[in-house]
Amino acid sequence: MTDLYSISTIRKKVREYGKKIKTPEKLLKIATTSDGFGTPFIEINESGYNYVVSERGVEFKRRITKDLDKLLYWIFEAIVFQMASEYELKHRNSGEDFRRLLFSKEVELFKTLNPEWAIWKKEEIKRILKESPFEP
Repeated sequence: MTDLYSISTIRKKVREYGKKIKTPEKLLKIATTSDGFGTPFIEINESGYNYVVSERGVEFKRRITKDLDKLLYWIFEAIVFQMASEYELKHRNSGEDFRRLLFSKEVELFKTLNPEWAIWKKEEIKRILKESPFEP
């Protein structure tokens, strides 16, 4: 079995990355059990790192990896989305698809965190826009 990092090490890394993009402290909390309200939490077991989202006892998402970098990306997807959403709301351009500014801010934040993560986010955005192109 691959050696996995402890939850305390993961929390430390999340705080270190969070400083790079001035993440509010409240967004940097890493839970190890469900709060019942859909807040993501981390389980570490023989399968690897489990990134889990459940609400009222119903599991909606479980992603599993042994790659710490991938886990950190998943954790920061929610954090970056929250920060980019708040930014977009404050800087909204009426008459323009709100996702233009939102996606741009997400990529900018990911680039600051880890350039490889920015590439992953750009690929995800391409898939989204293929299904649902920008509004004119």
